[in-house]
Amino acid sequence: MSKKVKVIKVDGRQEEFDKEKIVNACIAAGAPREIAEKIANEIEKKVYDGMTTREIRELVLELLEKKNPEWRDNWEFFDRIVKKRITYERGKFVEVKQGHLYLGREVRDIGPKGLSNYEEVVGILRELEEDLEHGIPPKKINSRTWVLFMAVLKSKKMSKEDKEKAIKAINEFRERHGWKPYEVKRPIT
Repeated sequence: MSKKVKVIKVDGRQEEFDKEKIVNACIAAGAPREIAEKIANEIEKKVYDGMTTREIRELVLELLEKKNPEWRDNWEFFDRIVKKRITYERGKFVEVKQGHLYLGREVRDIGPKGLSNYEEVVGILRELEEDLEHGIPPKKINSRTWVLFMAVLKSKKMSKEDKEKAIKAINEFRERHGWKPYEVKRPIT
């Protein structure tokens, strides 16, 4: 893409389209890099000046769902736990224990963005445990722990110590359910 395309963010600000953001988000949702890059390339062909990030997000979600519905679910889970956003769509009921809930078809912020501390991660793990007890398939919960793990690693608000404790808690949760713990491949910062 030779021309710099400007897209409109949810808050109305403009920024240059950056397909690497799509690649990284797709990887965080569980897609392999090769598929994430294909999705980003397809979106890059469709993006135009003035396109909203909400429209881009919907295109990405559609492509993720076509490749693997679990990846779409992971993206929406990441939006909720890290970006503190929800989307009410396809007749789903969403319960949010903090912030404000807006029922509509658009993405809405529900609180400050980003994981802040270890306790927040432990709370999400408790929620995942409850989801298991209420019949959410273990495969989905397993996948969501990957998203949570990636969110902890990417958090700019959490201290190194909180990240280490959070990763330990995630891995203990995984081991309790018979899943292999995650390995940290780079130094935690």
